[in-house]
Amino acid sequence: MPFPLPSIDDLVRQQEAFMEFSLRRFAEAKGLNVSPEAIARAVRSPVGMVSAIVRGQAQSLYTCHQHLRWWGDQYMPDTAEIEQLIRHSGIWGIFRRPATKAIGKVVFEGSPGTAIPVDLELRSASGVLYRTTTLGAIPAGGSATVNISASDAGVAGNLAGGSILTLVSPLVGLSQQRGIVDAEGLAGGAEEEDLNSLLDRLLKRIREPAHGGAFFDYPNWIFNAFAASHVRTLPNWVGKGTVGVCIAMGTKAEPRVPTSTELDAMLDYLGRVNSQTQGVRPVTAEVVMVPAELLPVPMQVRLTPDEIAIRNAVTSAQKAFFARDAAIGEKLYLSRLSEAISAAQGEYAHDLLDPVANVVPTPRQLPVPGSVTWAGPLP
Repeated sequence: MPFPLPSIDDLVRQQEAFMEFSLRRFAEAKGLNVSPEAIARAVRSPVGMVSAIVRGQAQSLYTCHQHLRWWGDQYMPDTAEIEQLIRHSGIWGIFRRPATKAIGKVVFEGSPGTAIPVDLELRSASGVLYRTTTLGAIPAGGSATVNISASDAGVAGNLAGGSILTLVSPLVGLSQQRGIVDAEGLAGGAEEEDLNSLLDRLLKRIREPAHGGAFFDYPNWIFNAFAASHVRTLPNWVGKGTVGVCIAMGTKAEPRVPTSTELDAMLDYLGRVNSQTQGVRPVTAEVVMVPAELLPVPMQVRLTPDEIAIRNAVTSAQKAFFARDAAIGEKLYLSRLSEAISAAQGEYAHDLLDPVANVVPTPRQLPVPGSVTWAGPLP
């Protein structure tokens, strides 16, 4: 049953009634000639000593009630504050993903035999610092590709392919004191996981208990350390005893295909998870990292009324639907997409002309919003 939180005035009235009752009993026991009306006036006088005591007690009791209510919220993860939510999550093996660094590859050109050391510092045009994370040597062809990571975590480290990074200190043997980011770009940099994402993962983990390598364990491990948007486990992906881990990066609203460098880092992490925490990942499982394939789903709609503001609302509803319902390899139901359109602000009626059936992706495809075309108002 609900237990309402009393207000300060409620507590004052309770304390006044209790004080008045106690003083009457005291007066009767001592034989004092004091009328009940005089006691009531003394208790409730705003300038009296008894009133000051009563109000002080009410304030203290109100603080206690607030504290108890706060603790009650902390017992449940969906109402807990950040510190307690992190503690709830840790008990279930779900850890808040820290801010992550952008990683990728950079190409150096120079004289054959020139060694590229680890921790060679480079700087982007915006001033972000990077360091090489693997050794390299320029072969006879004149260029070498090495892995690189942003020095600091966060989205600022992400760069498009072809971006130029300038060496902080010169390196003898390079034709130019710079490196060029390869075509995949530098990706994976993200801020610390937000609390809504952490809570969603915790609730899913509570509802799906782990079984030491079951299909939902791999997403938990990946989400704990990488800024992935979607993860799906594919049993027996390349043969009996193998596990395919299909991944999309980015956010639910804007997923993207992972780079090869990110896939290598995640595969390395899963191996280290196994060695650091005995029994978490099955030793016998051969893991294969699989990049998700984005499947754009175009949409054609006939609206009534057909206005720019309503079109924009429908487009926003489409994007929110895919962020909420789309999953790798999972069917998207046409009825739910139509329901999302109906909920758009200002929409009165619509015909969904495309798609004409449920969207059924392959096991590694992730449906994403495609282009939207408008067929005009309903006839």
